[in-house]
Amino acid sequence: MPTTHLWKPELLDVNVESDRIRLNALRESGSILEEYDTLDSQVAEWAVCHTPAAKHDPSLLATTLGTLMADRDWDSFGTWTFYPWSGRLVHVLPEDAFIEVRTNRNRGKITKEETAALRTKTVGIAGLSVGQSTAIALAMERGCGRLKLADFDVVELSNLNRIRCGLHELELPKWVVAARAIAEFDPYFDIEIYDEGVNADNLAAFMEGCDVVVDACDSLAIKAHLRLQAAAQGCPLVMDTNDRGMLDIERYDLPIQGFVHGRIDEATMHAFTEMDRWTPEALDAFVDVANASERGRMSLPKVGSELVSWPQTYTGVAAGGAHAAEACRRLALGENLPDARITMDLHEQLTHTALR
Repeated sequence: MPTTHLWKPELLDVNVESDRIRLNALRESGSILEEYDTLDSQVAEWAVCHTPAAKHDPSLLATTLGTLMADRDWDSFGTWTFYPWSGRLVHVLPEDAFIEVRTNRNRGKITKEETAALRTKTVGIAGLSVGQSTAIALAMERGCGRLKLADFDVVELSNLNRIRCGLHELELPKWVVAARAIAEFDPYFDIEIYDEGVNADNLAAFMEGCDVVVDACDSLAIKAHLRLQAAAQGCPLVMDTNDRGMLDIERYDLPIQGFVHGRIDEATMHAFTEMDRWTPEALDAFVDVANASERGRMSLPKVGSELVSWPQTYTGVAAGGAHAAEACRRLALGENLPDARITMDLHEQLTHTALR
């Protein structure tokens, strides 16, 4: 496991003696640069989540608070969260209450029962450029309870057209940036890191226990390995291409024929695992170039000469990450999603609207 102080907050419970000693040591050492304690308002919001009418009724709020905090010690309630990379110390609700409040506005779209079920689900994400958007979307709505994040690359300035990142994080590993971003809004979220990315040697371990896996990597060989392992393990796979809003839901947990909706047979997929670069045939097998966007098709011949790589925009990546996250959540809940490729081309829709 990579060094945890780079990305993982410390959770300290003052009811535990060792945690209390650690918290005092942090305060005395000067490690804490900023301290935030809004626990009272969080507890009040917790009460309102239990009794919505209490939001505008102080008497009902007081009664609900009394019930929730019965037999609890106000002075030792909650968790102190220390973020080593920023020196911030934040006081938050205990885990169950925190998750209850933070996911409360999902209600009506994601039920309490579904949230509870999703806490037991694991999603693996291979690649954290486009994949960062999916990871943050999943964690934001708690579309799973655990993320396995795999990437070996670092953030460069040219990545900042599509990766949520500060300038002070340039040259940090992409997984560090993603894990920190999630920890800042949910310190309880369970994350496992594969800092060498996904490869033939660790792929089985990466996918073990995954309920869904997301292919957000660039490597042809790894894309092929992911699908062969997904088929062997019976694990559904999601891929967002962020061109024309293209989303693949590949149901390797069902008895389907071939790979990528039957576009690639097993022998060809095995052959792809031995290839260290993309060929036009391989790209067409995965993407179906003829149905790519016009600008995407025009860009392909320029990659490596006029263009550094396949062009991507944040709007495409953000939308694609959200769509992929919803597909992952619904697959994790056991919904009967089809093995299918769909497109949600807003550019096309807006163009047609403008012409009418």
